Amino acid sequence: MPCFNEEETLKELHRQVVAELASSSHDFEVVLVDDGSRDGTARVIAEICARDSHVRGLHLSRNFGHEAAIEAGLRDARGDATIVMDADLQDSPAAVARLIAAWEDGADVAYAVREKRKEGRLLRAAFHVFYRLAGRMMSIDLPRDAGPFSLLSRRALDALNGMGEINRYFPGLRAFTGFRQVAVPVERNERLAGETKYSLVKRAAGAANAIISFSKLPLRAATVLGFVSAGFAIMAGIFVIVSRVSGAKFSAGWASLIVVVLFVSGVQLLTLGIVGEYVGKIFDEVRRRPNYIVAERVETDEGSGAGSTP
Repeated sequence: MPCFNEEETLKELHRQVVAELASSSHDFEVVLVDDGSRDGTARVIAEICARDSHVRGLHLSRNFGHEAAIEAGLRDARGDATIVMDADLQDSPAAVARLIAAWEDGADVAYAVREKRKEGRLLRAAFHVFYRLAGRMMSIDLPRDAGPFSLLSRRALDALNGMGEINRYFPGLRAFTGFRQVAVPVERNERLAGETKYSLVKRAAGAANAIISFSKLPLRAATVLGFVSAGFAIMAGIFVIVSRVSGAKFSAGWASLIVVVLFVSGVQLLTLGIVGEYVGKIFDEVRRRPNYIVAERVETDEGSGAGSTP
């Protein structure tokens, strides 16, 4: 569970999650990934670890972002199956049992499909558009309305962890792994406390990253746009030549000239921008910088309470 400034929710989150897992027949661990929180999240994680040996804390050296925190937790998880969920309790712990049941029935991936979202109308509409647009543009079969909340079997997790790319979109990588995947409908709750950490700008950037990571369609669209604008220019040139030969006279057309120049310039800038996004991702991949750095691990030493390992 990635955590960023979730001091107010962690104790209730721990209570609900442990209650659900304890009712199953499986041994379990809970990995809380502190993504460089600035409030008391680290302190609360230490308190939870001190009194519950099932819980381990993973503190990143700074805020690396939601995707990096998920990756850190997935690479640290040790179970035969791993569940990813956010720490704000919008993902209902009551759905954990259904994810586990799907895995027991043979599913390698059980992902929660969010129903009855409690966000504002505008945000719900944005999610609706994104998932349907991404589903048409991406080279993978991305499930609609399915966020990070999901269960992965060990072989699915090993396959996902074996992907070494830097720019990661977890739901897309999860879908890419294949295997047997099952949808589990889950009602989306409101946040228990605090405010969302994802601004509109961050959501837009995340949506762009998701599409670019799994689609070449924007590049192809830029190519088509270039051909279309070139075609218009050729037709306009032919029209001018034919008109001159036929003796037609033209009055000075400053406005039309400006429109054409601005149109062509806009097409060029748009194309450069799209290409630049892909070049930037190539740059990130070539540098091979880690997506996260672990500063400290907190877990209960056998019989001696909580201990920290830098």
